Amino acid sequence: MIISIVIPYYKDFERLLGLLESLERQSLEKENWEVIVVNNDPELPLVLPNDFSVSYPLQILEEKKPGSYAARNKGIEESKGQIFAFTDSDCIPDKDWLKNAQELFLQDFKKEIGVLTGPVPLIFKNPNRLTDAEVYEKYTGFTTEIYAKEGHAITANWFSYKSVLEEFGCFNEELKSNGDSELSGKISQKYTIVYKENILVLHPARQQTSDLVNKYQRLLGGTYTRRFKGKKAAFLSFFLDFILRRYRFALKKLFTISPKESIAILRVCHAINRGAVQEYYNLIKGGETKR
Repeated sequence: MIISIVIPYYKDFERLLGLLESLERQSLEKENWEVIVVNNDPELPLVLPNDFSVSYPLQILEEKKPGSYAARNKGIEESKGQIFAFTDSDCIPDKDWLKNAQELFLQDFKKEIGVLTGPVPLIFKNPNRLTDAEVYEKYTGFTTEIYAKEGHAITANWFSYKSVLEEFGCFNEELKSNGDSELSGKISQKYTIVYKENILVLHPARQQTSDLVNKYQRLLGGTYTRRFKGKKAAFLSFFLDFILRRYRFALKKLFTISPKESIAILRVCHAINRGAVQEYYNLIKGGETKR
């Protein structure tokens, strides 16, 4: 049972090297898995340093079509695994990530698993001195267990049979965001979304507010493409609710956490909403979605 780890890459070189180095510590024997990194930067080929080497099978592929889902599909096409593992270039999987996943799949005699996922706890650069963005992420981090109960998973921590992915046509390459939600939602209609605490991937909290603004612009664009393209009135209603939810969240925190943290969250929410307004007008005018 070969596991193919597919990692889309776009302008995040140092953290990609950190991820590849961390995979050396995986406890599963290296003959049982491979790594495929798919460069999605159309302007700059991905070349690893001459003195960088790993002891596991590693491929570097190029995918010019913009979007991480196009990159993941390219990795699926060029891999030999019966099981696919997805994570992101800024993540660090636990050393038993692959071993624990393999054990669960070996026990899945009826092949009922559609997606196997687990927790994605945040790590902070300096827990004693959080930036505004890190404070916001502290209270809004990945809720993968709840998400799994709703029939969804995120590609920071995702395992599936190759046969399941192909049955549902893999990822929607037209999306820049929300593609994992769309595909896992389809899969969950027929198969089980399995959540296990020992399928663990660490994710660094975003340090810059601008990164959060970009994240929510991508999410807004992905939702627009999936649900509201050509439906301006419905999208306006969704957009206004999006804005209000950010401010309601900030207002609630004013009464439940320290003033310092609550003000930081308010600043971030205001920045996110300003970015959302810009993206709203970009989308309804036919502009490209963020990546």
